[in-house]
Amino acid sequence: MSFSEESLWDLINASWTRMSNEQRRFWDMIKLVPEEWELKNYSSCWVVGLIGPTVIYYNHFEYGFNRSVWRQYGVIEQYQSMQWELEDAIKQQLDMFKSGYDVGSWGDQSPRPGVFEPKP
Repeated sequence: MSFSEESLWDLINASWTRMSNEQRRFWDMIKLVPEEWELKNYSSCWVVGLIGPTVIYYNHFEYGFNRSVWRQYGVIEQYQSMQWELEDAIKQQLDMFKSGYDVGSWGDQSPRPGVFEPKP
């Protein structure tokens, strides 16, 4: 693991200060003591939250919190590159809980080398 647990806690604590009261209550229900899980086809990442078939994890390759489906405890199924702050990932999960639909985006693709060119 190339990203320290201490650095992760700094990010979690900073995000907590920016969360609404509703987000904090939701976070309290789904948070985990950070655990290293295997990010399928990569290396390990820190998982910080778990609700049903979804984990919230910190992707230190992309410097952001992301959500993924999981099927086997300890394995993150989907590489995500959203670069969210933790409160953004919590908001997406909370919105899904409230609406019953996954209203957030899922970036199913791995990073690609090269220069980014926006679509016209």
